[in-house]
Amino acid sequence: MKAGFYPKMAVSGMRKNGRLYVPYIAACILMVAIYYIMHLLGFSDMLEGFSGAGTARDILKLGSAVIAVFGTIFLFYTQSTLIKGRLKEFGLYSVLGMNRKNLGKIIFFETLITWFVSVTAGLAIGIGLSKLAELGFRKMLGLESSYKFVISGQSISFTVLIYSIVFVLIFLNAARLVRFSRTINLINSDKAGEKPPKANWFVGILGLAILLTGYGIVLMIKTPLQALAMFFVAVILIIIGTYLVLIAGSVLLCRILQKNKRYYYKTNHFVSVSSMAYRMKRNGAGLASICILLTMVLVMMSSTSSLYVNREDVLQNHYPRQLNASASNYGYSESYTETAKRLEKEVIEKAHEFGADTTNDISLSCCSFSGYMENGRLRVDFDPFTMGTSINFDNVATVYFIDLEDYNRITGKNVVLGKGEVLAGVSGNIPVEDSIGIGDETFKVAKRIDARADDLKYIGLNEIVSTITLVVDDLGETASRYSGLKDSRGDTMLMWQWNFAFDTNLDEDKQAELGKILAKHIRDDLYPKEQDYFRVVCESRVEQRSDFVRTFGGLFYLGILLSIIFLVSCVLIIYYKQISEGFEDQARFGIMQKVGMTKENIKKSINSQMLTVFLIPIIFACVHLATVLPIIHKLLKLFGHNNMPLLLLSAGICVLVCGIFYAVIYKLTSNAYYKIVS
Repeated sequence: MKAGFYPKMAVSGMRKNGRLYVPYIAACILMVAIYYIMHLLGFSDMLEGFSGAGTARDILKLGSAVIAVFGTIFLFYTQSTLIKGRLKEFGLYSVLGMNRKNLGKIIFFETLITWFVSVTAGLAIGIGLSKLAELGFRKMLGLESSYKFVISGQSISFTVLIYSIVFVLIFLNAARLVRFSRTINLINSDKAGEKPPKANWFVGILGLAILLTGYGIVLMIKTPLQALAMFFVAVILIIIGTYLVLIAGSVLLCRILQKNKRYYYKTNHFVSVSSMAYRMKRNGAGLASICILLTMVLVMMSSTSSLYVNREDVLQNHYPRQLNASASNYGYSESYTETAKRLEKEVIEKAHEFGADTTNDISLSCCSFSGYMENGRLRVDFDPFTMGTSINFDNVATVYFIDLEDYNRITGKNVVLGKGEVLAGVSGNIPVEDSIGIGDETFKVAKRIDARADDLKYIGLNEIVSTITLVVDDLGETASRYSGLKDSRGDTMLMWQWNFAFDTNLDEDKQAELGKILAKHIRDDLYPKEQDYFRVVCESRVEQRSDFVRTFGGLFYLGILLSIIFLVSCVLIIYYKQISEGFEDQARFGIMQKVGMTKENIKKSINSQMLTVFLIPIIFACVHLATVLPIIHKLLKLFGHNNMPLLLLSAGICVLVCGIFYAVIYKLTSNAYYKIVS
């Protein structure tokens, strides 16, 4: 062979199959560009020095790894589809005298050209758009704009390395497909699978059982902790079930439509249904892939957009006042009451020295520990490390004791309790009757209260399990009964907490400055005076806002970038599906035209086929989204987000936008299919 023969053959083959290669290379370029941008934002030092930006950068670092893994899997899938579409061509080369080694060389140069174009163009586009992406990222995180243009050598090197490895693996996979195929099979590859498949009831029923099991797990989850433990199990079951149901169910659907004579024996249905019946078994996996990608987009955008929009409410729940001071320690001592009073006095005096008025203040002490509710009594010997898989997370609860005096002061009431009586408020699924047992003690419930009313709602706000709030007549006396509780590791279970929060007449800059002064004061001046190892902190809402905005903004930005990748992947799967099916159906529609079928009939038949096939993934995706929204809501509680109406609104908007996008893709790809068959 002359020098340059194989590169020329590779270029010629790619040019002749431009309809297949152009979208594939465009997708590769997009993935390279987005990977470079995510790596640049995640690993460069352009965001150094900003509070909270580190969390957002960590999110993008994780996102760059996700893109690398997903890109590898998806490009493998796309390249396999592309090569299978050219097997007949390779078979003809083989008949003309080329052996498997020669074909491997052609594939090598095709892969090399694709790699070079993708990486070069992807880096050029990534570098060109990186500044725009950075400005958008800064805007979302609430950072000041910077117009310094940065080109990261590290990000370029990593991008080239990652996608070089990806394309080496792609080449090996493509060479394997050709190497282990016989020449006669290559030539007749376009006729493979012509036997009508049988509906596999076993696979269909198994898939439906797995899918319903995944749904059942989602619907049975009651607490965020349980959601965290079972979420990925449910997701894996739903994915497996979706693939099995669509692979077996799509064949069954065609059989049902064929048996419906009133539907089947119509011009616009007859050809489309009979064509689908032959290929649905292998295309069911494609429909399942489209469904899973659409579901991932809907779930990601619904959750991250809801978090980002609701960031201020989440911040307000975590920090109810402008300044928040707190102290905590394990165990209980009578001196804690005096310690809390002294800390409160010192904080107020220091704030006044700064020139701030303290208003709308709240001061509250409580004691807490966790247990396991069983037969109406909270077991205090609960230890998740020893209970293993026997834990029912619905029964895990944290009990908070607060003093009656504090309760009356906070609520403005004048409640009186008798000996052994408590006011009880429950948040979660723990049943509380006329009495409640906590360890060896039993308390009579004098009255049920709303544990989320007034400023009581900030007690146990961030708990991921059920909470029991008990108002007792004497906090010190009650806490002393449980101060000796130890877990299996010998650690004290009871925790004393004091919280003091207040508003000021200062602007935000001054609030942040005062917060830093108070934090330094209680840490350096007050903390060393304590004999016990207190954790004493002071935080301002202004300073924490940046961390909340940048964490949620980073998640939202990552959700947008990943959604773009998933949607592009979805488009490519649909496009290749339409192109490959168009070439398969070309001969069939040619025969039908010869026996009298008009182009108008062909178009109606195509629309019938497209509509039937395209509705399946989007309907399944919407069902999946509706099913998993409750578990998404519980997972968002881990971030402090508890706004279900907003999550539903975000999901509705995402479904609408995704539906419009999907309809546009349907229109474009159906036109491409029509041009081929007509």
